[in-house]
Amino acid sequence: MKRLAHKLLRPILPWIDGPGKSWLRARAQSAFERRRFHTALGLWQRGAADGDVESAFRLADVYQRGYDAVFVNHARAAAWYKFAAERGHAESQLRLGRLFLHGASPGRLNEKWLRTARDEQMASATAEAIFAATPKIERDTTQALVWLEKAGRQGLKEAWAVMGMIFLDGFGVEKDFARALEYFRIAADEDQASAQFGLGEIYYRGLGVEPNLELGADWYQKAADLGHVGAQLAMASIHHSGKGREIDPERTAFYLRLAADAGDVNAAYNFGRMRLSGEGGPADVDQAETYLRRAAKTGHLPAVRALAVFYSQGGLVPPDLREAANWYRVLAESGEAQAQFTMGRFAAEGLGVPVSLGEAGRWFVKAAEQGHAIAAYNAGVFLSSGTGLPQDIDAAMRWLEFAAAEGVPEAKIKLAEIHMKGTSGSPDVGRAMSLLREASEAGDRTAKTRLALLYLSPDRDQRDLDQAERLLLDAAASGSPEASLHLGHFYSGQFDRALARPDQAVRYYLAAAESGNVVAQHIVGTLLSSGNAAAAQLDQAAQWFRRAAEAGFPPAQFQLGVLCCTGRGVEKNLEEAVRWYELAAANRHEMGMYNLGVMLMQGMGVEPDRARGEQLIKESGITPQRESEAPPAASG
Repeated sequence: MKRLAHKLLRPILPWIDGPGKSWLRARAQSAFERRRFHTALGLWQRGAADGDVESAFRLADVYQRGYDAVFVNHARAAAWYKFAAERGHAESQLRLGRLFLHGASPGRLNEKWLRTARDEQMASATAEAIFAATPKIERDTTQALVWLEKAGRQGLKEAWAVMGMIFLDGFGVEKDFARALEYFRIAADEDQASAQFGLGEIYYRGLGVEPNLELGADWYQKAADLGHVGAQLAMASIHHSGKGREIDPERTAFYLRLAADAGDVNAAYNFGRMRLSGEGGPADVDQAETYLRRAAKTGHLPAVRALAVFYSQGGLVPPDLREAANWYRVLAESGEAQAQFTMGRFAAEGLGVPVSLGEAGRWFVKAAEQGHAIAAYNAGVFLSSGTGLPQDIDAAMRWLEFAAAEGVPEAKIKLAEIHMKGTSGSPDVGRAMSLLREASEAGDRTAKTRLALLYLSPDRDQRDLDQAERLLLDAAASGSPEASLHLGHFYSGQFDRALARPDQAVRYYLAAAESGNVVAQHIVGTLLSSGNAAAAQLDQAAQWFRRAAEAGFPPAQFQLGVLCCTGRGVEKNLEEAVRWYELAAANRHEMGMYNLGVMLMQGMGVEPDRARGEQLIKESGITPQRESEAPPAASG
């Protein structure tokens, strides 16, 4: 029977050995192109079993890359590469050399399967089970060099370039710049970009030869023009530094863009920044945003930071705080302290995110734990008052002490406040004064003002009017409205009549009022409207009352209501008077409540509402006047 089969097959055996293998390869290629990968594998396996090295190479390629249901299997790939390499297949020799050079894990699941996996842990466990019996490809530079040299001797210049890089970088061998130069020279003239880049490295950096920046740049440029990303980055750096070529921002941007478009995230980041600043060409916000986003989406933190700053500060475009918050959150979650502090500030102020004092406190504590001094101060403030975080005076004191030690004067002021209140035990005025003195000596105007107020205390052990005056003058000179207000009090004789200097008092009250201090504005208005004030003074008084009233200061709201009732300094307008009394009453201002109650009872500037009027007068605690009388025009 065997003899009969052999006799029948004898006429077609030469066809199977020759054209038949081509036919199998063609069928396999057709199946592969139709994405029928398992059919293609079967046909290539038949060809390889008959000794067809090209089929073996294609099998290895599929297992190395993985397609659809075909998992990556480096061990199988290496086996088929070796089969073809031993039979003289040059590309298989090159691929096998590369596998030995870098080593490889047993295999991995393909992307299609991973997308259907429920979670990463399940995918990892499945991959471990599938490839448990598959050997790992260990790094073996000696074997790599054997197969690379075989490929190189068959004319694959890339193999010589790879060997050159091995000896240039000392990858598993001793560095040997002379051998690297020899291998690069063999391959470079054949437009082998890696070899040209290698020659650029040797000559530009002076590795085993005298440095030659111009020659090095020539080889870099050849490789860059062939699409070598490392060479493109080198040329960008050369044109930026002017070493080996003239400084040329446009060429810098050109090569950075080439590298970025090839997938280099650092190039994308730097090109994006150049497009943002307008260096090397006109500023282009759209391009800048595109390339910065491309880098940021890979987790490149400098690009994430650049986007966060870009969206928060604006410039060429209006700020977009919501987008800024998204990128700052990425930085914050990566552990960057400054971004954590920024997210705390955003959450506290409602910048780009909803107001959430709990979120703000959480981010401040995280940043403080990394040594961010201002965040530590904020965490201390939140913890001391129970704002956004559970109140914890001990923890608050620890963060404030840390911030104070790091030079944050506000922390010393807050600590002094806590010691004065005795929140952490009995009041400790001495410690409070010591902290304020330290902050004052460092130049903090708020600390000077707070310390001055302690010196103005009636307590004889603390009282020192000379020191208080000096501190308030220093603080006022540095622009403190609060210090100017208290100097007004000081020179009006509130603390010692013998020190009264009315002209100076008015001067400092005005300074504080002009700086926006509502108490001073109210005082200036009161001074101008007192007695038999002239019409011009009354006009000015009304303006000061209005500024303080619009800022929400209840006594000024009440006084403005009085002026509107009486027509002093403003046109008489009972409806407007009611509006200001309503605002003052809402803030529980007693005279405002009383006057509003009277106007409601009498229907002056408002629909009569006796019940509400009586209730307001009762709540004010002021003894009612006769209903026939107009609302009092007292100055509060």
